[in-house]
Amino acid sequence: MKVQNNITLFTGDTRNSAQASDKAGWSQASEEKNKTIYAGNLLTEFPLRDRIQERKAQAQQRAMKIVGDTWNGDRQVEGLVEESRERRRNLQVTYKEAQDRIAEIREESEALRDVYGVDADSEEQQYLDLLLKEQAANSPVSGVELTEEESERLYEFRLQGKELTEYQQRQLELNGEIGSHQLVAYKAKAGIEKENAVIRGIREEQRKVHPMTDAQKQAEEVMEAARNEIIGMVTEEAKDHIDEEQEEKKEEAEAIKEKKEEQEEVLEKREEREKELERLMEEMPVEEMADLKNVQAQVQQEIQDMVSRMNLVAEDIKGAQVDASL
Repeated sequence: MKVQNNITLFTGDTRNSAQASDKAGWSQASEEKNKTIYAGNLLTEFPLRDRIQERKAQAQQRAMKIVGDTWNGDRQVEGLVEESRERRRNLQVTYKEAQDRIAEIREESEALRDVYGVDADSEEQQYLDLLLKEQAANSPVSGVELTEEESERLYEFRLQGKELTEYQQRQLELNGEIGSHQLVAYKAKAGIEKENAVIRGIREEQRKVHPMTDAQKQAEEVMEAARNEIIGMVTEEAKDHIDEEQEEKKEEAEAIKEKKEEQEEVLEKREEREKELERLMEEMPVEEMADLKNVQAQVQQEIQDMVSRMNLVAEDIKGAQVDASL
């Protein structure tokens, strides 16, 4: 049944007369919207109490499942975020190590020129610079390209057929190592950016959907629906209970009415007898009435004499009466 008004349920014991007078049954004002249902005795009946407990347990289980599933899903998402953060931390460490090693190699390269005493404007250094730039241009991550003029100069140096000096070979080896670490740093940086994008994407989706807030709201709606259903169950049961009581009271009232009618009938018959007796008394001759009174007086005197002879007290004789009809 649909309960539109506010309903308050009391679940105590109606055997307490003080509580029963205040709360028993339906306490309802004709013009008020609120209704009070005293369901104390109803809840002591196992079937109703069992149904209520079962419905509450079902609602609580469903609400907990909604929140729990959402929580688990949220934890899984947080797990993915943490995994992404861990990968990012590792990539950051890799990137820093690569950058630190590149800086060390460059310092070593500068020191190597001093060791070999190569002048920065020398032909040996100029040829080396072209070779280093060519080497960098072959790297997919350097972004370096040879100009047409540099390519021609490099071609001319090679036509001379000169072998590379030890200094040039050492510098090319160091530069190749720099290129390797640059590739590592490049991949690490790309990975860091990727993990950052993953984390940002997850956070943006979470801000849109509010999973825990929605789950909590849904759980509250489940519990509210169960509460309304339980109120309906108790209200219906109370209505049935009140209908039964009203039926019983109706039967009792009918029985009382029948009893009253019987009593009235007895009273009517008694009144009729009394009236008949009065009529007879009125019709009876005076002499007969005197004789009747004499007989009655004689009987009473004989009883009194008997009591005196037996040394009895008049109060010891219980119920000794003379029927006026004798």
